[in-house]
Amino acid sequence: MKRISERISFLEPDPSSDRPLLGYVRGTRLSLAFDAGASCRHVRLFYSELEGEGLPLPSLTVISHYHWDHSYGIAAINGLSIAGRGTYDHLLEDMKAPKERIYASSIADDYDFLRKEYSCPEEISIRLPDIICNGSLMIGLGDASAWIFHSESPHTDDSTLLYVPEDGVLFLGDAASGEISSASDLETGGSYDREKTMALMESIRRIGPLYVVESHAGAISVEEELDYLRSRLGS
Repeated sequence: MKRISERISFLEPDPSSDRPLLGYVRGTRLSLAFDAGASCRHVRLFYSELEGEGLPLPSLTVISHYHWDHSYGIAAINGLSIAGRGTYDHLLEDMKAPKERIYASSIADDYDFLRKEYSCPEEISIRLPDIICNGSLMIGLGDASAWIFHSESPHTDDSTLLYVPEDGVLFLGDAASGEISSASDLETGGSYDREKTMALMESIRRIGPLYVVESHAGAISVEEELDYLRSRLGS
């Protein structure tokens, strides 16, 4: 676990499998996780690290968006999951699709990361979120609060962010990434819609965090994040 502040830490991302980081906020009354990860094995690794540090398992888990590496671990989480309506709808569509189709289409696109996480389609377990957040939601954790809200993003239409104002930490998920339509986009960073990118930048400026946390990178300063997004405008 990598620590950002006294109450906030995260399990680091794994580029070899494209597993994103899993965030953790410990409150005096409730603890909260950011993202459910790629699989049940991913969640078990996260919980093992928490237990090793004597930290309570999260009572709530916020899902940043529907992509499998952030949501397919819901089936193994402790407590309840929270997601935006868009994420719920996307996952509902995934549930309706045969697992073989999900698996085969990913492999056909040379997306080898899913093959590393799941050796066969039968291992995939998709579960819908328990709580739907329409717009925004504030949760008191005891000595800290968690602001959960939808934001425009060039990556997906269902991006949910988490801000802990007491620590000045904003979890972005993949919101600052480009739209990924094929495996080759993983190398280039995807395409960036100008209006959506500018809307995300404005959200970050309005909140004014000290740090932002990207799911496949880690914690960086808000200035670094805005500089990066500015460089991708129109790309």
